[in-house]
Amino acid sequence: MSKSIQKKITTSLMITAVLLIILSFFLSVLCINFISRKYQRGMADSAVSFAEAVINADDAKDFLNTRTVTSRYKSVQEKLTEYQKKNHNAIESISLINFSNSAGNYIYNTSGKELGSRLEYDDYISSVKTDLINCRNAWSVYHNNVLMVFQPLRTVEDKSAGYIIVTVKKPFNKKYILNIAVAYLIILIVSAGFVVFFNTYMKKQLFSPISVFIETTRSFTGENHRQITDNPDIFAEGREDEIGQLGSGLKKMLLNINSNVENLSKAVYDANHDGMTQTLNKRCYQNMIPVFRKCSSICVIYFDVNNLKLMNDTMGHEQGDMVIKRASEYIKKFTGQKDYCFRMGGDEFLMVMTECTFREIDELIEKLNSDSPYILNPDSQDPVKCALSFGYAYAKNEYSYNELLTEAEENMYLKKTELKKLLNMPER
Repeated sequence: MSKSIQKKITTSLMITAVLLIILSFFLSVLCINFISRKYQRGMADSAVSFAEAVINADDAKDFLNTRTVTSRYKSVQEKLTEYQKKNHNAIESISLINFSNSAGNYIYNTSGKELGSRLEYDDYISSVKTDLINCRNAWSVYHNNVLMVFQPLRTVEDKSAGYIIVTVKKPFNKKYILNIAVAYLIILIVSAGFVVFFNTYMKKQLFSPISVFIETTRSFTGENHRQITDNPDIFAEGREDEIGQLGSGLKKMLLNINSNVENLSKAVYDANHDGMTQTLNKRCYQNMIPVFRKCSSICVIYFDVNNLKLMNDTMGHEQGDMVIKRASEYIKKFTGQKDYCFRMGGDEFLMVMTECTFREIDELIEKLNSDSPYILNPDSQDPVKCALSFGYAYAKNEYSYNELLTEAEENMYLKKTELKKLLNMPER
């Protein structure tokens, strides 16, 4: 029992620790991704606001049309580049691009693209081509593991100057996640060590005493309980904790159980056996009838003592009781493992054979017939002789138990009449 509990506790602790660590890891990754996106969003919004502040839409459109790099152009480009360099760990690039049906053209770019350089359409840019040309809507999208923010920039005359596009890198890369995984792996190893330590401690303080208690209760019998209960080590005597209290209670319980088992066994035996002959009694027979009704084959043999009343009247009931005991001893000689012998009351006995074959019945009846008349007091000088008569009935498969019993009883009375004539017994 203790090994089973110990194994369950250890397994439960390990599974719980592993699940908690795995859950914590995934929660940490989710939190990191959430913080990462919030960070990216904040950096992108700041970069867009800065770009809107330093870029003049009308100037930008003129620079694209004329392809002329002026001092004002250089000033804006330098400011954007310097801002991107200060935040290079997060911001990948800041651009202003004007889109047409054929391609996009860079106006400003912090990644080295010159004024008027072409941006060919990729799959994503092609999918939003219409919006880029219309230059009305702002949006953001995660593309190729970076955050791209699109902010339209229009002139005073509400004409398209292009889109401010800010790309923000993911602040936490795969290496960072790998480091977290390693940290949680170390935590898992430490947790496993704690479980082993906890298991060892619990084994010494709890599971080992419980094992002793279990072995004690398994080996406990009425014959050796004194030796067991006198051993202080078995019941953890001297311990003042719960284990010591459990041991003390178990010791008392075992002593009480032994006493109660003996009393109960005796009571059950007495309730089902006849006090004089020690055969099963009629009460036990009544309880067994449902079992007898379901047997695949059964033989019922009814016994009766002839001349018992004359014996009681002439020699006294004590001598009559000796005759009854001799009759029960004779009948019990033929009782096998699947057979039952009942004292039905007075001088009547019933033997029930279950799961028996016709050959077995035939051999038994042949023996009974050869012994008949069986004189129950052959060595006595009693003037009255008592004999044992019997009648039987055998059935297999489907049968009525009541009819079978009636048949056996009727056959017994026929045998009784036959013996009376044979032994010249009086009719009484």
